[in-house]
Amino acid sequence: MGATAEALEDARRVVGEFVEHYNTVRLHSALGYVTPKDRLEGRHAQIYATRDRKLEAAREARRQRRANPEFSL
Repeated sequence: MGATAEALEDARRVVGEFVEHYNTVRLHSALGYVTPKDRLEGRHAQIYATRDRKLEAAREARRQRRANPEFSL
């Protein structure tokens, strides 16, 4: 039994969608939690810098809350 054209096209669509998601949406731990596309196109350094700024801001906010517990909610 051979594959039907419809089944083959459906398989190609499914694999294509998976590859697109894998390369453009899914964060990869081996790449520092960026997508392969971001890494390939050189956006990873900017992404890391943005994350570092956000983390530092969160740490500072936590320090402030701990220093002034009566003002935190």
